[in-house]
Amino acid sequence: MRWMLLLLLALVPLPPARAGLPETPQLRQLTVADGLPSNIVYQIAQDQNGYLWLATADGLVRYDGAGFRIWRQGEGLRENVVSSVAVDADNRVWVGTLGAGVALLDREREQFRYFDARSVAGIGGDHIWSLLPTDDGALWFGTHDAGLHRMDRDGRVTRFMPQPDDPRSLPGAGVTDLQIAPDGSLWVATDHGVARWTGHDFERLPDAAHPEMYVTSIRFDRAGNLWIATVMGAGIYRPDGSWSLDPWGLRQQVPVYGLLMEDSSGIHWLDTYDGMRRGEEGETFEVPLYSNLTRGRVKPQWANALQDSEGGLWFASIDSGLWYLPPTWRQFSVLNKVEGVATSLGNTQVFDVAPSTSGDMWLVGSSGALDRLDPETGLVRRILEDVGNGTVAYAVAEAFDGQVWVGYPGGLLRYDPASGAVRRWGADAGSDATAPADIDAIAQAADGSLWIGQGARGVQVRSPEGRVIRNIGFDGQHGLAAGRAYSQLDLGPDGRIWLACDGGVLAWDAGTGRFQPVPGLPQSQVDAFATDGEGLLWLALPGALEGYRQQAGQYRRVQRLGAEAGLPQVMLTGLTVDRRGILWAASNRGLARIDPVQPTVRVYGIHDGLPGQEILSDPVKRLQDGRLVVSASHGLVIFDPLSLRPATTAPPLVVDAITVRRASGPLALPLGQPFQLQHFQLEHGDRDLQVTARLISYSNVQGHRYRFRLSDFDSDWVEVGASGERTFSQLPPGHYRLEVAGKTADNVWSQVQTIAFTVAPPWWRTWWASLAAAAVAIALLGGLALAYRRRLRRRSAWQLAVHKHELAQQASEAKTRFLATLGHEVRTPMTGVLGMSELLLATPLDDTQRGYTQSIQRAGTHLLRLVNDALDLARIEAGKMELQSVAFDLHGLLDDVIALMAPVAEKRGLAFSARLAPTLPPMVRGDPLRLRQILLNLLGNAIKFTEQGQVSLCADPLADQRVRLEISDTGPGINAEQQARLFQRFEQAEGARTAARYGGSGLGLAICQELAAAMGGWIGVESTPGVGTRFVVELPLPATAAPLPRKAQAPPLPARALMVLLVEDDATVAQVIAGLLRARGHRVSHAAHGLAALTEATTQQFDIALLDLDLPGIDGLMLARQLRQGGFAAPLLAITARADAEAEPQARAAGFDGFLRKPVTGDMLAEAIAQLMAHTETP
Repeated sequence: MRWMLLLLLALVPLPPARAGLPETPQLRQLTVADGLPSNIVYQIAQDQNGYLWLATADGLVRYDGAGFRIWRQGEGLRENVVSSVAVDADNRVWVGTLGAGVALLDREREQFRYFDARSVAGIGGDHIWSLLPTDDGALWFGTHDAGLHRMDRDGRVTRFMPQPDDPRSLPGAGVTDLQIAPDGSLWVATDHGVARWTGHDFERLPDAAHPEMYVTSIRFDRAGNLWIATVMGAGIYRPDGSWSLDPWGLRQQVPVYGLLMEDSSGIHWLDTYDGMRRGEEGETFEVPLYSNLTRGRVKPQWANALQDSEGGLWFASIDSGLWYLPPTWRQFSVLNKVEGVATSLGNTQVFDVAPSTSGDMWLVGSSGALDRLDPETGLVRRILEDVGNGTVAYAVAEAFDGQVWVGYPGGLLRYDPASGAVRRWGADAGSDATAPADIDAIAQAADGSLWIGQGARGVQVRSPEGRVIRNIGFDGQHGLAAGRAYSQLDLGPDGRIWLACDGGVLAWDAGTGRFQPVPGLPQSQVDAFATDGEGLLWLALPGALEGYRQQAGQYRRVQRLGAEAGLPQVMLTGLTVDRRGILWAASNRGLARIDPVQPTVRVYGIHDGLPGQEILSDPVKRLQDGRLVVSASHGLVIFDPLSLRPATTAPPLVVDAITVRRASGPLALPLGQPFQLQHFQLEHGDRDLQVTARLISYSNVQGHRYRFRLSDFDSDWVEVGASGERTFSQLPPGHYRLEVAGKTADNVWSQVQTIAFTVAPPWWRTWWASLAAAAVAIALLGGLALAYRRRLRRRSAWQLAVHKHELAQQASEAKTRFLATLGHEVRTPMTGVLGMSELLLATPLDDTQRGYTQSIQRAGTHLLRLVNDALDLARIEAGKMELQSVAFDLHGLLDDVIALMAPVAEKRGLAFSARLAPTLPPMVRGDPLRLRQILLNLLGNAIKFTEQGQVSLCADPLADQRVRLEISDTGPGINAEQQARLFQRFEQAEGARTAARYGGSGLGLAICQELAAAMGGWIGVESTPGVGTRFVVELPLPATAAPLPRKAQAPPLPARALMVLLVEDDATVAQVIAGLLRARGHRVSHAAHGLAALTEATTQQFDIALLDLDLPGIDGLMLARQLRQGGFAAPLLAITARADAEAEPQARAAGFDGFLRKPVTGDMLAEAIAQLMAHTETP
């Protein structure tokens, strides 16, 4: 259905329009691109503080001109579709929803209170279509099919429904709109007609008063006429009881659907078949709307309209968002080129404007047309369709004799308005030929000669008949130095031709036949010049304006305006002085109004009603009345500079939000009403205090500026620009006063708002804490004095012991942290060492080279084993060693260990024997990985230290579900002193001699003991020097009845070459892994960081991706999530140097399918990839 206007607010008068001046409203669109949650906006309301409230299809919205605050489900609303919104006399916001009934947002804008059919007796439905608070404190609301309701201030609800046999009942159960008439009576629009509430029943309008029974909205104009909107058209019901179905007499031409609003100046804004129109003085005018979303004109479906407290107009649509017309829209008249309209501009962009003695204006521009504009009516007559034979026209001027001269690239045209005769001069005109350059300036000297600007080719002087008198090039012969460029060619205040260029201002000296510098004026870059009526010469310089007066034959500077006055720091391309001495300058940031007396600068742009930000032509004065004509990037502008007076008052300034970061998280301080805090207190430790201020104004919000000053903190005002936000990271304890002020685009500062607040000190700095501390200190000092001598020695000894223990503990912790960090950092380069050696072994090598490479690989493997031992130790000390409790095949594990170690023993010439008790349970529960680690360590030591004889392994079951494992050897044995420190860290039997002879770090047995203890068992040693050594391990390994697991079948290697994405920031590691993969026939694409990987994933198809977890910028976990979200379905394999136990679960949670720790070998990669691909390709 169509949604129309609900609430008529007090309207603010607009300045009267100038008679005869054409006007074109330039509405600005706000959509989801600007922050709206939805382009479907049903209704608009304004509260007493000036905020706009919007009912949208995706939440309740508050708009302050700078940003949107949105309430949705989860933020207090129970339903996102908000169909209506209204503000009552107590400044409370009422919200109607489609499905959750009526909601009331309190004055503090914090809590919603709901009134629905389940919680309030008398409410018939929760699909609300319309809301209307009344002055007596009641709320009227209409529903989709449950009639009309009145809720009194005390919460009592009265429901009204249509009665078939009662013509004085409500016409229909669907209530689409509610309005208050000028006489205070309530009118109701329904799906079956319109009625007036008499106080006890409903007086229905005749069916003939509206084109269709289904009424979408109603609206009263200032004359008391009721406009009735339907999808078939609009009707008007007059106070005298008569009606009409043909508003404005447009029924046969442009059907009117309804009245959107009548504004404070009496303009009717109409919703018609052809789009929005405005009606005044018996006529209607089209209001063209241009959408940034569609890049063209649109005809929105209108739902509601409102005039705000400033006089600005707001229009809500259900398909094109929100539209705004500033209150000053009538100060500029805008003309555009409209295809198919002969009386519109002939040029999309106008490049030059010239006044005519007749009062008309001559226009040329981008389409090469010569137009004649009547500023009184806005009508344009096309004089010549194409002056430049398909090119643009850059310059136009009317000569003293009324002839019109037009310049275009490579040519010059003269048009006689009296006869219509046209003559051209081009490159083929012989001695009167033009230069092959753009003619961009035409000026006429006092003697009637025409001075033609030809860009880089210089200036050409012609007689009034068009004969060439002189060519002046940038060659130094006539005062124009080579390489110069001019920016303005015009008649100077002394009657001579002046040239503004990058060498200053030059005047033509007829006596010498040269351009000479004007005495007293700067000889640096000058962009434009103009003279006021009192002989004051103004020059536009880079970043400044300078005023000069002539004294004693030369100019002297009397005034300078720069950035301190607000002058935009861009090139000013044109300069004009109006009748009041106000300067108007063109720039690519808008049209600047400079008041040299104040001095102040006001820049007008698209938010003030201009059709473009870039000004294309100099502001040109109309000779008859002083009105200015200027061209913007999307239209021509006509305005009276005398009517453009900047505002002298500022809109109200409010503190919009105050937030602080507390230990529990961000906290918004309650502001209350009227959104201005007088005092608040911060706790000790609060950080990032942020204060946001807003000028409640919607006209040129981009021009607002704010400043803050905090007492005892800021020495002066701190400017924060247009954001209106100031953040204090952390303030010391004390009392503060924060002052806030805002400035409008018209350079008017608001009243200063002051906020007082206190930052509390820490508790130990409060007066009561100091008093308590003093009392405790006195008591302690007394007690210590009495016991000092008796306890001095004992305390000193205790402190020394504690200090030694702390030092030892700190040293151990530091060592553990170092080992953990070292292990992480070593794994990455170890990937390079082991990987490069593996790649090297795959190449043709002689025996010596192969031996060297194998030595490197063995050394790297040994180093990796040391690192792993150190990491195990670090985990144990940190309490992060996680043990498994799974069922496993004890016989199979022992067989694997025997199969692994027996060949090692035999290689050293030792006999290896093993005995497994027949009663040993086949299946037990425990940690098979750590049991294997203990056995391999003990057997490895036994083989390493035994020169001759044998090594044996025995396994026997014990009572209480325990297993006893014995490792014996016939080595040199260990004496009692060595046995006492055997299980200490970094200790070996004979210390340095053992390390020098056999190697090792002294960590293996210490780790074995720690693991055995962690598993609930123990490890011991029995040894006789010269006989041998026996290690005994007892562990709780309860038998389990679980079946023997099937031996895992190694997944087959991929049968095809894979396309692999490798994401690794370390170049060496990347080279190794890529080489190992390519050696197995895979193709590898390497990315050094996450962004590059995302790009590769979108441009190529990959079979698998290998990701490092520690990447710069986006880490591997985040990258995996983004790849999965982007539709990457191939397997992900994590390769990391992290040694913590949490790494693998985190990787799998992020979307990884496999996990490897560095360093990796070719076989490891092949096995992991084969497993993942086999799982992926399994149907």
